[in-house]
Amino acid sequence: MAGGRSGRGGRAALVAGAVGAAGVVGAVGAAAAWVARTPDLDGTPTVDLTRHGFARRDVDTPAGRVAVYEAGTGDPVLLLHGVGGGASSYYWHRIGPELARTRRVLAPDWVGFGCSEHPDRPLLFDDYVAQVRALTALTDPAPAVVAQSLAVGFTIAAVRAGASVRRLAMLAPTGGRDFGEDAFGPVARLTLSPLARSPRLGPAAYRVLFHRRSAIEGWFRRQGFRDPAAVPAEVVDAGVFSARQPNAAYAALPFLSGDLRYDLAPLLRDLPVPGLMLWGEQETQIRPSVRERLERVNLAVPVVRIPGARSNLELEQPWATLAALEPFLTVGELSPPTG
Repeated sequence: MAGGRSGRGGRAALVAGAVGAAGVVGAVGAAAAWVARTPDLDGTPTVDLTRHGFARRDVDTPAGRVAVYEAGTGDPVLLLHGVGGGASSYYWHRIGPELARTRRVLAPDWVGFGCSEHPDRPLLFDDYVAQVRALTALTDPAPAVVAQSLAVGFTIAAVRAGASVRRLAMLAPTGGRDFGEDAFGPVARLTLSPLARSPRLGPAAYRVLFHRRSAIEGWFRRQGFRDPAAVPAEVVDAGVFSARQPNAAYAALPFLSGDLRYDLAPLLRDLPVPGLMLWGEQETQIRPSVRERLERVNLAVPVVRIPGARSNLELEQPWATLAALEPFLTVGELSPPTG
């Protein structure tokens, strides 16, 4: 889910498209009261990458303690999931184990997500950049990075600040305010964004959007996957676990409020490492005009479109995603991607 994946603007439409500006506050309050009895979950995940052969360890970063899942040996690859209610490293459970057959794979939960620390403060752009710098320092040689959505910009900024990254694969990259075009429409900016900034109403809005299993599953079915029937129950389970962690709202709300949305284009224009851009061919979260402009920002970055996929191409079409990533991640001369 923008991660989620991910931090993508479609989640705003979940509320803003359902209620008008005049009624959004009342609707959030009523719905929050309805879900108020939903308990937070404890620290034991229902599913995580340990069930796929990964070992978990905790790493301290300037932003907080990060849970890092690791498997395999060889050239290192760092997998960075997107930002959004319910996101976690479990997004990588289909391609991570395959990459770990020939590589050392590290897949962290961002601070505020999954099994990582959940501080009671908003998590902003510099917090993520600090985490990338700490995580890339865990490997020698420098890792290749596969980043989803907003994590692309965090990674580029970290490289500019001194992080060592060998190359960067970008899955459905966006900053949420690319070329000055906000991913949120005017209704969402006038309703949901102010709500997300409110100390009282923000957490209530978060519970409406992300505490209900039906809301998380609905997002995957409408936006994450081209085929709604292909959404795995275990991915929804992982999303519910991550979304209901105490203080999880502090990580998700900054994107909804606009405080975490940024313009990816200037970062992409001066990309300091070799790059590869991957999209689901049926992507709907990022407007086609914005997507096409991002593809043209840096013509040195090849573009691959994965058929039969939307935002969560790594989950819906893992083998096609791996086929595009494998030659790019291989040490040595870059092979031209296919697709």
